[in-house]
Amino acid sequence: MAIKAVPAYTAELTPEGSQYPLPSTPQILPVTPEMASDWLSYRNHPKNRPLSKGVSAKYQRDIESGRWREASPEGLIFDTDGYGVSFQHRMKALANVSADVLIEKYGEPHLSFWIFPNEPREIFDVVDQGYKRTAAHLLRVPYATSLGNGARHLAALSDGDRWGMPRFPKITTPEIVETFHAWPELTWYIKDVHGASLDADIPIGPHAAVLAQAARTAHRDLIPEWLEGTRYGLNLTQVDARLHLRRRFHTGLPAGKGKRDQAYALIVKAWNAYVNDEPVTVLRHMSTEVLPRVDGFDFTKQVKAA
Repeated sequence: MAIKAVPAYTAELTPEGSQYPLPSTPQILPVTPEMASDWLSYRNHPKNRPLSKGVSAKYQRDIESGRWREASPEGLIFDTDGYGVSFQHRMKALANVSADVLIEKYGEPHLSFWIFPNEPREIFDVVDQGYKRTAAHLLRVPYATSLGNGARHLAALSDGDRWGMPRFPKITTPEIVETFHAWPELTWYIKDVHGASLDADIPIGPHAAVLAQAARTAHRDLIPEWLEGTRYGLNLTQVDARLHLRRRFHTGLPAGKGKRDQAYALIVKAWNAYVNDEPVTVLRHMSTEVLPRVDGFDFTKQVKAA
């Protein structure tokens, strides 16, 4: 059943052109499709993320099927100038729903939302509604997507599950950003790691994560030489771990659930062989093996030290 609420409007925060003012204080308000369309047209800040048609379509299906939860604490947020901070995908969905459908499913030609006006625009970095803000949206540094991928691997590895990275898909954006700031080593070699991906198909995320750990070991000085060999493959012997790593990724990894763990494990094994001057004839990792540790680095000790 729809939640009844009496609007208490004020024009104080209304951007020019909008026909529907915002309330002056946080409260639950009925929002019609016409209001949603108006707010989307006049209150969508130009620096907001691009609108995702897929996300708004998903919300629209939820609304039209009667699954939408009204007056959720995840309200519509507007800044001190009356522009939306977190609202656009829900408003796009509502704007596309007919009043007849709303009456049929919710008993009223509107949906009720918590409205939070007059919030500082800085909270854009920490609210996460609908179309998720990726780490790249928040890091705002060169190679942000690649760095976010490396940080996600490090966050998943820090759980200590050496049979794999089962929490990898569940790592949140704030956790990625926090991990990035805790690991400045990620940025030290990212340009060459990115180049190794372009030239030798070595995946960026696990490679960046391995070298970030290696940078905290006694083998750090070997990283530039490692990167030169893995990226360009020049003058490498047949038993050089870098050559085998390049070949392994050139041929591609078999698709499947363990592909991410296998990619990470192969890079670690090649790195460990390289720094210990061990000849390599075959580079592989079996699904029955635990994930290898970067030689000289232990996440358990790292956590205890922190």
